[in-house]
Amino acid sequence: MPTAFNENEIKFIKLKLIESAQECLSKYGVRKTTVDQITEMSGISKGSFYKFYPSKEILFFTVLENYQKSIIEEVNIQFSQMDGVTPERFTEAIYGLFQNVRQSFMMNIIEKQEFEYLIRKLPEELIIEHHSFDDLIAKNMFKNISIKKDIDIGVATTSLRAIFMTMLYVSEIGEKDFDKALKLLIRGLAQQILEGGSKDV
Repeated sequence: MPTAFNENEIKFIKLKLIESAQECLSKYGVRKTTVDQITEMSGISKGSFYKFYPSKEILFFTVLENYQKSIIEEVNIQFSQMDGVTPERFTEAIYGLFQNVRQSFMMNIIEKQEFEYLIRKLPEELIIEHHSFDDLIAKNMFKNISIKKDIDIGVATTSLRAIFMTMLYVSEIGEKDFDKALKLLIRGLAQQILEGGSKDV
């Protein structure tokens, strides 16, 4: 960390940069946001920016991971407070998570199809860490759920990610029935992976 800043200043600067980056992602997306826009919005100098983040893409990556972690933790709390996670409860919780994403700054990135562009700009080690992070989050989420013994958590996690990716193609799938189809997919997964799920049809 830069020696010119004390611990409180470091936390403040990082928070301001993350807040500004999130707002820029919501307004402009990945490609059209510049470091100048982020620093002007946050009131942080360009020199200070580069002391904390080598590029805007790495800052954006941090923003996305923080957001992902927050919504997964929210679902974890919901599951931990349930007296048994049934397929219906699982469906509502995961559907709520997806709706959270659709109403957030993330949708601008999804609609502009900028995930792939962002990933291409990141160092390989960050991409590897991201996959490890995904696995850790998934394991934490599924610890509050009774999964069938023959179900691999990695496969369940990948299935959730695959369902999430349908949001990239809402217009192609059809907006009219998309929400109903999304719930059907989530519920189908729940019935396949939860203990007793196949009986709750």
